[in-house]
Amino acid sequence: MNPKPGTSKSGNKSGANLLGYEFSSQRPLVPPVLREVGKLAAGVASVSTNSGGSATGNFRNKYALAPGHSLMDWIRLGSSGKDLTGVGPRAGHLSVTPTELALHNKEDDAWLCIRGRVYNVSAYLPFHPGGPEQLMRGAGKDATSLFEEVHPWVNYDQILSKCYVGTLKPHAEFDPTEVFKPAEKSPPKALNEETANNATNKEPILLPRFDWIQKLDYITIIFYTGNFSNPMLEVNRADDKTFHIFLTYSGHVFDNEIMFADKVHWPCRIRVGCETGKVELVYRKCQGSVWDNFGVLKQKSKAKAKALVESRLKCKVANKTKVNYNTFLIELERSDGNRSIVPLGKHIKVFDTIKGEEIVRSYTPVPNCLFGKFRAQPYTTDSVCLMVKRYPEGNLSKILGDCLTGDTVIISKPLGSFNLQDIERRETFIVLAAGTGITPMFSIIFFLLERRIRKCQNLRLLFFNRTPADILFKEQFEELQREDARLKVRHVLSQPDDTWTGARGHISRSILEATIAEHLKDTTYVKKDIYFMVCGPTIFTTLTQQLFKDLGFKDDQIHFFLG
Repeated sequence: MNPKPGTSKSGNKSGANLLGYEFSSQRPLVPPVLREVGKLAAGVASVSTNSGGSATGNFRNKYALAPGHSLMDWIRLGSSGKDLTGVGPRAGHLSVTPTELALHNKEDDAWLCIRGRVYNVSAYLPFHPGGPEQLMRGAGKDATSLFEEVHPWVNYDQILSKCYVGTLKPHAEFDPTEVFKPAEKSPPKALNEETANNATNKEPILLPRFDWIQKLDYITIIFYTGNFSNPMLEVNRADDKTFHIFLTYSGHVFDNEIMFADKVHWPCRIRVGCETGKVELVYRKCQGSVWDNFGVLKQKSKAKAKALVESRLKCKVANKTKVNYNTFLIELERSDGNRSIVPLGKHIKVFDTIKGEEIVRSYTPVPNCLFGKFRAQPYTTDSVCLMVKRYPEGNLSKILGDCLTGDTVIISKPLGSFNLQDIERRETFIVLAAGTGITPMFSIIFFLLERRIRKCQNLRLLFFNRTPADILFKEQFEELQREDARLKVRHVLSQPDDTWTGARGHISRSILEATIAEHLKDTTYVKKDIYFMVCGPTIFTTLTQQLFKDLGFKDDQIHFFLG
């Protein structure tokens, strides 16, 4: 049964878009197919044989699809295992020039590009609600402007994911300095921060790719920053409709200003995929309905400034709990109500003043799940959680150790040299931590065990402490390694009591060599395959650096976390 005529996203009668499902503006119900394929795109109109309007307000004819060519039929075809790209194993890895793209402009060989991504849409032509001729308007071309004109809200990448060929690159013969050379008599234009930065780089700055999906009560904003980009995220609220989403990665800050079509609740829920670079922000709508469009997005970029990194944030203590006799977990929330995410492996500085003199200490945030279940969590915590050991002689550690809920703490924005891309192609890891040097390892261990694209095969933690009472989360680590055979944990104590039956001593060549031999046993890996991560007191790090040098390991196999 055909649905009743309604209004299109532009307000015209009986509108249709790429996915082709109609809805009535008087009854803002989610179409049945949306409940089945929810993440493809929400708030879209269905195919009808009636004529209607496009999302831009321009009337166009709709196309009656042949039987067996519905959206669900297309999804079944994509899941059948058939190669829809036509390029076999090279799919997703090709770099296509405009000249090469232009060669694929026929119905039996139709490629098009949207936002830098090239798709072979030959198989999709008979499934397109607007008819093959509409889609062929973009064949052999960069169809981004055409797509934005007709239906920019559609999640095209989800629909055409099985057709993805590769990325569009500049033509080899294209010389931008010649094409865009200013007239001889034109005075030179003043460069702002963004254009000056672009002018000094050979490669253009690519803004993060954007997408959105919605349900009746929620709207999800999505940015794709690239695999293992490990972005720093900051979300600032201007009002109930306007937000600035700052993404910092690859040496640049990307300011994404979004003005929603209607009001949303604050705060949003955040999820950052460290492996995929996918950033999702889920907002709850103030009024449940299907929106015609998400709103307006403005994007710009600039080089990361030193002043930005050194800026300070005022936070308040939201939660505090005791871990052992001298160590505490402290959860900090921003006092201004905005949200920020510290990238994996980065640290922050904590500031305070004693007798007119500023004191500073670095801490690596730990995952919020340490307050509860010792497991990776589905959503990213937008609070900063610190694990602090209170030293009797430590000025800042005493202040933090004695703090109370509601107290103010001043911190920096994230710092550090850890590059997540260094471990992108690694599969076997050894982690060495001493004392509170375990703090950066919590998030990294959870991340490695949760990887999906290139799974971690072996992970070993060598944890050094003074006494049994100093071992942090010992029972939780033991339970985790029982559940996941890839993880092995070994404790080494320098001042054990008589009941201790485990390893004793300090970091040494013999302990390191034995650990490596045990790690490689019964595997096909060799020494050069291992990636090491090390964190602890300065003397521990210095000694470990020398041991690795003596054993002949290369620098690109090791990362030392230094405060």
